[in-house]
Amino acid sequence: MMKDRPAADPKKLAGQFDEWLRGETLVGRMLANLKTGRLPELLDAAVDGSGGKPVEALAEAWNGWERGTTLPPAVAEGLRDGGLAQFLADLGDVVQGGE
Repeated sequence: MMKDRPAADPKKLAGQFDEWLRGETLVGRMLANLKTGRLPELLDAAVDGSGGKPVEALAEAWNGWERGTTLPPAVAEGLRDGGLAQFLADLGDVVQGGE
C-alpha cells in the first residue's frame, strides 16, 4: 500500500509551510500536512546523503516532534529557523531541473 503513495512534492510542502508562516494554518495542521506529504522521508534521505549540518538540524527539530519530546510550536520554530523553506526550495529546483 505504501507504494501507491505519491512521491513527496517539495513545492507543495513549501506551500503548506508558508501557510503557517503567514498565520493561515495552525501549527498542528501544518506539521500533520508535512508528515503526510512525506517530509520525514526527504529529511532522512538528505541526512543520509550530503545534506550537512543544516539538514541535520532540521531533522533533529522534526524528530523532536515525532518522539513527542518537543512541543509543536517549538518544532515549527526550529524548522523555520533551520531553513526549511530554503531546503524545500532547493529540492523543488532539483526536481524541476530533473524533469
